[in-house]
Amino acid sequence: MQITAQTKKSLLNTDQIILSIIIPIFNKFSFTKSCLQDLSKLQDNVEIIIVDNNSTDNTYSEMLTLCDNSDMNLIYIKSEHNYGFAKACNIGYANSKSNNILFLNNDIRVKSNHNNWISIIKNSITNNNLVGPTMGQLDANLNFVQEANKILGGKSYMSGWCLAGTKEIFDKLNVAKDNEQAQIFSEEFFCYFEDTDLSFRAKQLGIEFKVVDVPVVHFGKVSSNQLNTNKLYSDARRIFVNKWKNKI
Repeated sequence: MQITAQTKKSLLNTDQIILSIIIPIFNKFSFTKSCLQDLSKLQDNVEIIIVDNNSTDNTYSEMLTLCDNSDMNLIYIKSEHNYGFAKACNIGYANSKSNNILFLNNDIRVKSNHNNWISIIKNSITNNNLVGPTMGQLDANLNFVQEANKILGGKSYMSGWCLAGTKEIFDKLNVAKDNEQAQIFSEEFFCYFEDTDLSFRAKQLGIEFKVVDVPVVHFGKVSSNQLNTNKLYSDARRIFVNKWKNKI
């Protein structure tokens, strides 16, 4: 079961929307509020899809109030369970209208006087690339090493906290079976390594990576720190290693 609320502006036709921004959240409404305040400065033809993983704080009531009063193209979807980052992103993807998609975390702030950052991302998207401001890197044992705002060698991947591409590209990465909701991020991962897995699948298909300089600050681990971070990481790494150790 899902509860959906939307602003009147979110009823724009598909061809009117140049970018769909998908934001999975779990509690920490103060971060969501700050994120949406920054996104509210964007142009009118951008839609924002918030997918709530069954928050237990004041997120639900606050988001309903926002939907009643906001001038943004805002869609709010509340799930009855905490499905994790991957599935929340996929739910948002299934409800998106634009051919251009941006997956974005809520724990970001846009640096002041930089309202054109979405154009920087959108104008960098082609039908054969994934775009974002940072890449991550794994070591030989498939442990996380670092994240940097440049192309990294070796076992590198596009960071999922801010990741953009066209639906044509993301549909190529869909791992769902017939008649199932699209799985752009594989739902075997609750959180962690879902962006690594997606990137390695993209490499197999010859999809290019492009790092672009955008004026966005990412705090990191705001949602996962509410849970058992060490266990989430180790569980995800085990799944990833079993899946990829003989392929890369």
